[in-house]
Parts: sequence; structure tokens; C-alpha cells
Amino acid sequence: METRARHLAVGSFVLLLLAGAFIFVLWAAKFQGQVSYNGYYARFSGSVSQLRVDSTVNYGGIPVGRVTDVRIDPEDSALARVDFEVRAGTPIRVDSQATLELQSIAGGVGMSVSRGSSSQPLLPAGSEVPAAASALERLTRQAPDLIAKIDRIANNLNAMLSRENQQALTDTLANLRDLSAGLKERGPQIDALIADSDAAVNRVGDAGDKFSKLAADLQKTLGPAAREAQKAVDAFEKMARSFEGTSDQMNALVAENREPLRQFSGTALYEATDLLAQMRDLVASMARISQELERDPARFFLSDRNKGVPAP
Repeated sequence: METRARHLAVGSFVLLLLAGAFIFVLWAAKFQGQVSYNGYYARFSGSVSQLRVDSTVNYGGIPVGRVTDVRIDPEDSALARVDFEVRAGTPIRVDSQATLELQSIAGGVGMSVSRGSSSQPLLPAGSEVPAAASALERLTRQAPDLIAKIDRIANNLNAMLSRENQQALTDTLANLRDLSAGLKERGPQIDALIADSDAAVNRVGDAGDKFSKLAADLQKTLGPAAREAQKAVDAFEKMARSFEGTSDQMNALVAENREPLRQFSGTALYEATDLLAQMRDLVASMARISQELERDPARFFLSDRNKGVPAP
């Protein structure tokens, strides 16, 4: 009886667990059915060979939907049309772009839709989202060129590692070894040369200090002379300005008295010359009178004394 009761309890528990799981699945399906999606499509000119139906569609890195169909575009067979749906409310704008991206390192390709500018209007459901070249597509297009470049690099490396270059590299290493050994043997001479160089540098430094001191002494010595020379230059400039002012005044005076000076040089100058001649004669007469006075004043004033005084 106890065994049957235990089996009955376990069976009842399992039935309840299965019923709960069934109810949860129905609830999840009902919740999933309440989510609405908006359909869009994009047309790609490159390869979409790795893109599959039910591949994830990301919006700014967030999964928002899935790919519903991948086929040749009915309007242009050179393009591939990819239909996809995203959850309602996903803000796909008119400047959003659709690109292909790797889902993981292991492989798998999905679709990514950029956010676009917030100032742009929303794209209506059922519209085309412009496709752009993705990093995956660029890598696919450049893969042949990249492989060719890698092949050329490998060929160049093989050429560099030829027997001739290997021998040249071996000889170079041997020369470096010999040079190192020679430098090691001449170590004392190199040390002496370095010491002489240090001494020469020190002497140059001492000479520089002496030149600096000499320059300071010259500056102290020539300082007063320079100031006196500056004073002389200032005085000369002042005198030049004074002469310039005097010259200007003389020019103005001559300009103002040009007519009187012309009259003076024409008539008055001749009369002044005549007056000077008469004055020269007067001075000569005065000189003779002065000599007569000095020689015999009485005779000059009383005439000849030998004649006497006439009787009344």
C-alpha cells in the first residue's frame, strides 16, 4: 500500500509539472502573438551568400527582428533583395542604412540597421531601407587584393632569404664581431680619447666663461662713453633743429622784405657807397687836423706867432 501511494504521489507531481509547462507554453505563445512587427526590405549589390532566413536584425546593436526572405530583386536582377521585420516602435528613420555584419567569430551573418539622425522623420513600414557597403562586404571585395599582396610579400621574403643574402648576412655579422673585438682591444685608447674630449669640452666651457666676463667688463667700461656719445648726438640733433628753425626764419624774413631789399640794392646801396666815400674824406681831414693839433696847437689856434699883434 505504501509503495502504491508513493508511486501515485510521484505520478501526480509529474502530471502537475507537465500541465504547468503546457500552460506556460500557451501563455508564452499568446504573449508572443501579441507582439506586432513592421516589415521593411533592403537591396544589396554585393554578395549575401552567408545571410539566411531567420538571421537576426540588429538596430544599433540591439536585436529587434529577423530576416524573413532573401531572393533576387524582381526589378533588378543584379541586386539581392532582403525582406526583414522588426518590432513595432523601432525608430527606423529615412537616413537609416542597412548593412551586413558578422554575428560571431565562428561565422554567421546578420543584418544591422543604423539609428539615423533624430531630427529626420520615421520611415513608413513596408519602405526600402537604403543599403550601404559594410565592413564585411569591403573585406570580401578586398580579399583577392589582400591575398595577392601577401603573396608578393612572401616572394620578397623568399628573395631576401636566398643563399647569397644569407652569406652576406653571415659576413656582416662576422665583421660586426671583429669590430667589437677590435674595440674591446682598444678600450684603453678609447677611454683616453674620451678623457681628452672631456678636458677639451671643459676648456671650451672655461673660455666661454672668460668671454662672458670680458663682455660684462666691456659693457661696464663702454657704458659711460656710450651715454656721453648719446648726449652729444642729442645735442647735435638739438642744434640741427635750432639751425633749421633759424633758416626757416631767415627765409621768411627775406620773403617778407624782398621788395625793400631790391630797392636798397638799387638806389640806397649807391647812396650808401657815396656816403661812405664822403665819410672817408671826412675821416682823412679829421686825421690831418688831429696831426696839426698834436704838432703845434698854438699855431693852429693863433696862426703864425712871428707876425706879432698889429697896433691899434
